[in-house]
Amino acid sequence: MRTLCLARHGEASGALTPAGREQARLLGQRLAGKRVDGVFHSPVQRAAETAALVSAALPDVPVTVSPLVGDYLPYAPTAAELAPEFAPVALAHVADFTTLQHETGPGLAERALAEFTAPVPRVDLLITHSQIVTWFVRAALGAPAARWLGVNAANAALTVIQYRQGWPPNLVVFNDQSHLPDSLRWTGFPAERTAAW
Repeated sequence: MRTLCLARHGEASGALTPAGREQARLLGQRLAGKRVDGVFHSPVQRAAETAALVSAALPDVPVTVSPLVGDYLPYAPTAAELAPEFAPVALAHVADFTTLQHETGPGLAERALAEFTAPVPRVDLLITHSQIVTWFVRAALGAPAARWLGVNAANAALTVIQYRQGWPPNLVVFNDQSHLPDSLRWTGFPAERTAAW
């Protein structure tokens, strides 16, 4: 069985903020002593810094930079694939990605799934970006390609998916922030959407 742990980088403004550094450190503490065979991280600074802080708690675990978990657009939907009310917001978000991210993203996204979901006896940690975490989640659930949109991965939250030969993928946990104090947790939603919680 393969276990894939995914985490979005810590809070950042280019580089990690002090809060983002603490989030990464606490994620490392959460994983310390657990089996991790490899850490793979995006080439982007905020992910590389997060990986360095997390891997400090994982001695002797190899750390690899990988464009497969980089900051790219995994899939660009058409308006017809989206609910009419959601389409303008989603398409505006998609438009924020660069031309290069549009051109290379879908190929990288498919390669990432092929590389990291094969049912081999490994536990890997991917330090990546929100859209890549949610791309893996939507694939594990068998949702349409456009469904990565509208799902938010919190900074330094832990998502775990297991892959076993002949079984559907098992989403064990999504966006687990139990290692973070309330002051470092983030839902990704504005206050008006969370007021009733």
